[in-house]
Amino acid sequence: MQKILSLWRFSRPHTIIGSSISVFCLFAFSALTIKTIGAHTAANGVISYVFTVSDIYLFAATLIAALACNVFITGLNQITDIEIDRINKPHLPLASGEISSAEAKKWVVLALVTALTISFYLSNFFGVLIALICFLGWSYSAPPIRFKRYHIWAASAIALVRGPLVNVGIALHFLTQVGHNTYFSNVGVGNFLSIPLEFFEVGVWMVPLTLFISAFSLGIAWFKDLPDTAGDAEHEVGTLAVKKGRALALRLGVSVVGLAYVFLIFWGWHYYWGIPFLAYHLIALGIFAYWAYRTNLDATLSLKRFYKLYWVLFFLEYFSFFLIWIP
Repeated sequence: MQKILSLWRFSRPHTIIGSSISVFCLFAFSALTIKTIGAHTAANGVISYVFTVSDIYLFAATLIAALACNVFITGLNQITDIEIDRINKPHLPLASGEISSAEAKKWVVLALVTALTISFYLSNFFGVLIALICFLGWSYSAPPIRFKRYHIWAASAIALVRGPLVNVGIALHFLTQVGHNTYFSNVGVGNFLSIPLEFFEVGVWMVPLTLFISAFSLGIAWFKDLPDTAGDAEHEVGTLAVKKGRALALRLGVSVVGLAYVFLIFWGWHYYWGIPFLAYHLIALGIFAYWAYRTNLDATLSLKRFYKLYWVLFFLEYFSFFLIWIP
């Protein structure tokens, strides 16, 4: 039982939960989009929507591939950062010695093989997407590239993966495979000219969600390093907090994420996404700003609490988009 718990903590549970929520919500949004388009056009005999058990299999397989990809990236990061983690995060199972390096490497390789095998089995498009995400994850942590040494490249890699690659990539993966006899399943990913106009009216959620999560991911890149300046500086990892100081990293992250919330509020107002959507984001913005204001840059515990709250807001953001479909 202890070994299972160690492996669970090795997977970095907050990222596993975040990836699970992302995949589930993107699947649901895609199904709702296809269903709405079907309802708009079925009367003319143009499109029909059938949700089957095979769609559940598609979701389950996609989730497993995505989580395996997640474990590969976070596990590789711990393997390459073991000396840094012994200073910054000595509680992690690899840094503390709960699991050995050999064990960790076995799990990372197994996760990579699982992610690539399942994703390419589902489709070439999804396989290439997962392979690209794995490559960027490897580039972030492992030499000779090791993007994490340079804060601009590190933040860009995280934002690219969590933003467009996950949201646009997985959404298109689902939109082209969920349901039967739809425009999406017939035209495939590459033939956008055949996608019905209704998608751009109903499926417009993909644009603001991707832009917001991309900005939010920049915050992840900057905020996660705030408590870790001691180990990063000792091992010459040039995070923004190390190069420019904790205060600037926090202020920059708060500014970017705050503007992202304002952007979503105006987007929801412009597209008449309803009072619940607008109210949630006004409240979330207030909570985020208040918690950032209360954060003590000189207290590691305060910084870690702020980062935990930040991930809760990340989880809730995906669920907030269900408010769009409230009549």
